[in-house]
Parts: sequence; structure tokens; C-alpha cells
Amino acid sequence: MVRINTLNRCGRTVTLELMGYINKTEFDILYDCLQSHVEEGVKEVCIVANEVRSISPLLERDAIRLGQLGLTLRFQQLPSSIQRSLEIWGLEEWIDDE
Repeated sequence: MVRINTLNRCGRTVTLELMGYINKTEFDILYDCLQSHVEEGVKEVCIVANEVRSISPLLERDAIRLGQLGLTLRFQQLPSSIQRSLEIWGLEEWIDDE
């Protein structure tokens, strides 16, 4: 189960917080959430993910599908296991270490 909280919205940027475990169903929920933001004119999404417990390593295609929404995605405060998954999938540009 995943929980998505909106922390801040400023113009075309929104900051979300993810909590929980991310499997296929949860990735679909995240996709729908991001897609609704795209429809509202959002261009950049910062995702604070320090409370994500795990992500299925089989979700590479689903992760890449997030990138096809046309958003600039930045994941912040990532647990090392989630960061490694993004790196393995070739999505290092989504990692925001600042």
C-alpha cells in the first residue's frame, strides 16, 4: 500500500510525499496521480520518498512510463535501495541528492 500526500504546490511545480510499499498497483495509482497533475498544467514534480519501504525491482517499465508523462521528475530523500533501482533502470536524472 502507498500513501501520496501533497506537500506543496507553487505554480507549475508540485511536491509530493510517498509512503509505503510500491508494487504494480501502487505504481498505477502514482501514474494516475501524476497524470491528473499534468492535466492541471504541472510541469515539475518533486517526490519526497524517504518513507518508501520498498519498490518492486520488476517495475522498470512502469517507472519509464512515468517519464512519458512529460514531467520533470525529481526524487528526494531516497532510501539507498530505491536509489539503486532508479540507477539500474537508467533513471539517474530523477535522483535529486540536494
